[in-house]
Amino acid sequence: MSRACGIMKSLLRFLNRIEEYSLVLILLALAFLTTVQVFCRYVLGFSFTWFEEISRYFGLFMAFLGAAIGVKYGTHFSMDLIYERVTNDRVRHGLKILVNLISGLLFFVVAYYGWEQAMRLRKFGALTPVLQVPKYWPYLPIPFFSLIMAVRFLNLTWKHLLCLVRGEPYRAIRIE
Repeated sequence: MSRACGIMKSLLRFLNRIEEYSLVLILLALAFLTTVQVFCRYVLGFSFTWFEEISRYFGLFMAFLGAAIGVKYGTHFSMDLIYERVTNDRVRHGLKILVNLISGLLFFVVAYYGWEQAMRLRKFGALTPVLQVPKYWPYLPIPFFSLIMAVRFLNLTWKHLLCLVRGEPYRAIRIE
């Protein structure tokens, strides 16, 4: 059992690194492409037709990947006033359970409808105007990363539930 847990933790660390390096690489690629595009447009007098389309898709990918990473580290914007005013640890855990459960269920819904929309576009067989890739490809990050966010929110729900049952004091929980 211990060996299986060690393998699983190693796999999760590897996936976390891939997730974070992907975000960094896409951000760097977007910054580089923007610099090249601005130089070409204002210095050389021409621009690439595909740049706007690919930057839109990179932005979408970064937004949803960044949101999934934000759930993992607990860095999303939140209203902490109620948590800070409540002194009872059981109530604080209960509030976190409720908020994380609602958020997890919401992102399952977003993942479902995001998948439905992508498959609807796939059925039409439409291609993107400039890159000529299937139009549903840019929509796939929405259900994929929404599903990851949903699972992470439910993981946080479970961890706060365990803390509540064990009677542990309230503390911010991160997913490692």
